[in-house]
Amino acid sequence: MSEINVDNLNNNKDSNEEGFDTMGLLLDYLAHWKWFAVCGIIALCFSYYYYSTIVPTYQVTAAIYLSDDKNKTSNAITMHRQLVDNKDFIDETELEVLKSRNSLINIVDSLNLAYSYAYKGRFRNSPIYGSNPVQLRMDSVSLHNLKSPIKAEIKRVGEDSYDIKIVSHFGGEKEEKVLDGTTLPVDVELSQGTLEISQTPGAGKLNGTLIASINSRRSVASRISSSLFLSINQNSPSIVNISYNTPNIEEGKDIVNALIDFYNRQIIEDKNRSAIQTEAFILDRLVMISGELKDVENRLQDYRQKHQIVDLSSQANMNLSQKSNYEAQLTSIDADLRMLDDIERMVSNADIYETLPSAVSDQSIGAMIEAYNRKVLQLNRMLQSSTPDNPLVTKMQEDLSHDKYRLLSNIASTRKVMSTRRGSIASLENRSEGQLSSLPPIDKGLQEIFREQQVKVNIYTFLLQRREEIALQKTLATNTARLIDDPVGSGPVAPDRNRILLIGLVIGLLIPAGVILLRRLIFPIFKDQEELERLTSVPILGEICKSGSKTKEEVVIGENVSTPIAELFRLLRNNIGFTSRGTENKVILVTSAVSGEGKTFIAVNLAMTYALTGKKTLVIGLDIRRPALAHRFHMSNQRGATTYLSGQETDINKLLIQSKDNPNLYILTAGPVAPNPNELLMSPNMHEMMTKLREEFDYIIIDSAPLGIVSDTYLILRESDLQIFVTRANYSSRRGLRVLHQAIKQDKFSKVYIVLNGVDMGSGSYLYRRYGQYRTYGAQGRTYGYGYTSKSKGKNSHSEEKKAD
Repeated sequence: MSEINVDNLNNNKDSNEEGFDTMGLLLDYLAHWKWFAVCGIIALCFSYYYYSTIVPTYQVTAAIYLSDDKNKTSNAITMHRQLVDNKDFIDETELEVLKSRNSLINIVDSLNLAYSYAYKGRFRNSPIYGSNPVQLRMDSVSLHNLKSPIKAEIKRVGEDSYDIKIVSHFGGEKEEKVLDGTTLPVDVELSQGTLEISQTPGAGKLNGTLIASINSRRSVASRISSSLFLSINQNSPSIVNISYNTPNIEEGKDIVNALIDFYNRQIIEDKNRSAIQTEAFILDRLVMISGELKDVENRLQDYRQKHQIVDLSSQANMNLSQKSNYEAQLTSIDADLRMLDDIERMVSNADIYETLPSAVSDQSIGAMIEAYNRKVLQLNRMLQSSTPDNPLVTKMQEDLSHDKYRLLSNIASTRKVMSTRRGSIASLENRSEGQLSSLPPIDKGLQEIFREQQVKVNIYTFLLQRREEIALQKTLATNTARLIDDPVGSGPVAPDRNRILLIGLVIGLLIPAGVILLRRLIFPIFKDQEELERLTSVPILGEICKSGSKTKEEVVIGENVSTPIAELFRLLRNNIGFTSRGTENKVILVTSAVSGEGKTFIAVNLAMTYALTGKKTLVIGLDIRRPALAHRFHMSNQRGATTYLSGQETDINKLLIQSKDNPNLYILTAGPVAPNPNELLMSPNMHEMMTKLREEFDYIIIDSAPLGIVSDTYLILRESDLQIFVTRANYSSRRGLRVLHQAIKQDKFSKVYIVLNGVDMGSGSYLYRRYGQYRTYGAQGRTYGYGYTSKSKGKNSHSEEKKAD
């Protein structure tokens, strides 16, 4: 290569430096498959252990039918229809009422679910229900005020003796009681109350260790609520499906049955609540009307006795009959008006929403009162499971206020109609009364008493009829919810073993994958030539593998050496020869980005490859700030290149040292560290020295300073024909390539190539990437692919070196 395409370097490779090698990452994963296997197996073991510690959860299912009862305030059928039509908030509360907090707390109390028991196991505890040999009890007041759970561990140590350990928390402090070898029953005084521990009658002896817990009623109710699922059947809106997740099937069945029983009792109470209030109102009115009617009858009796009234004339009877008919109508209207007044007074003066008596003869007003009472009941049921601030409650109260306004409006309009009708009937009554004006005043007084008596009788009869209707309604109240599918258990539905194991396996595989990915992101290094080629457009002459020797050797190539690394150095020498293109690469400069990448190692062994071909070769140490060449050849660094450059020595030949490894190899060490290295390299002596050395040697290899640390190398680039930039696998980073690219952009290199040093050809990622290209390396007696074997003799090897050149 004579020139490098700078535009291509700018546009393509700079972006590649920031790119991500997906294929390299996948090959890295494949190379570390053992880590994936180990982490996956460990994760599966932990997942199985975690699965073994989880108590299995079973599912209890049932189905209930909600009858379409007109007296019921709201059921699943009306709820479903309203959901479809109006989507009223009342419908959304029905299922919540079925599993309301008050209902669940009553279920907890009735089944003693605040107490839980389990046998202690190696990995997990085994819950028991209804067959616990030892039971815990607290008084109702202490249980109601329980704030934090109480746990007891009970173990039988003798025929009738037990070791008991009780742990509770009160006021933020831990309270612990230990009873050794005690007999049952026993009472333990705790800060939260007295705990009674006794044997369960008929449950047998305790075997093993029993773990007993007492939890607050509300916390248990919350747990039941979170595990209880209700849904309306899609095919029949009157059927509600119940599903409950529980660690004990029998406990789940009891909870479902208790839930249905309590719901039915609650519905019956709701149905009868309005009837009871109306009945109480009617009984009060009956007592009052009965007293008034008795007073009227006594007055009538006294009036007859006083005036000795027995019978009236036929004409008087006929007129009286007409008048009585009108009076009866007026009496009925007056009774209705009085009842309307009473209801209007209750509606107007009520500060809260309560049911109204429905004892009115007007059918429209009676229907409105019944509808109003149903909404009041629904509001009361809603408040049992919600707060007054609930938007649904506020909406219902607004609807009730609107119904009050409509009811008052209808009462006013009905009173107006009745008043008009009464006026008409009163006119007729006055006419009839005029006809009776000729009758004695005694008869008139008698009729007034009769009239008052008739009013009282009509009211009394009406109230008696309503009382009987309400009594019949209370008698006919039936259950709304009917069980059509008995509770059955299935499962276990949790934990899902396959899912837990799969998640554990995925996590186990993600751990090494994440570690490898983070390592590549945090430490952006490359491993082999293929990865390096993605990051730069500078040609790569070759890659040098690790020596594989347990001893650290500085010179790895020789006449009788045919190791893989020696063959790669020969290949590098040949590749350099292919870059000549008509011009001789006599002076080769070797540099790197930072120290530690192996530039001195490459320079020394590359020089040896030329010496093995019979060429007179010189390796110069011009890393004069940190000289390493003398150390590599175990030589003194007292005299060297800096001695000549500083003018202390004028004969360069006196500074040249012939290598003991090969007579064709000469070394010029760096010499003492000078205080002014830049000035020495810029002096005329530098060019003069290189001119003399060019005339005397076939090849000159310069070991220069790193580019990314000091600027010394840039001062001697003009003295070289070819430059080799050394990078090291698993060490050099992409930042080092930026140093090279920046120098190329500034036209500081004339002909530069890259050599990748320290490649681990035995690593898994390298083998997978190369598909076994170098798998023949590393075994004694095998052919290495270049015509050499481990049994080759020095003479033949030397002749082959010359032929290769």
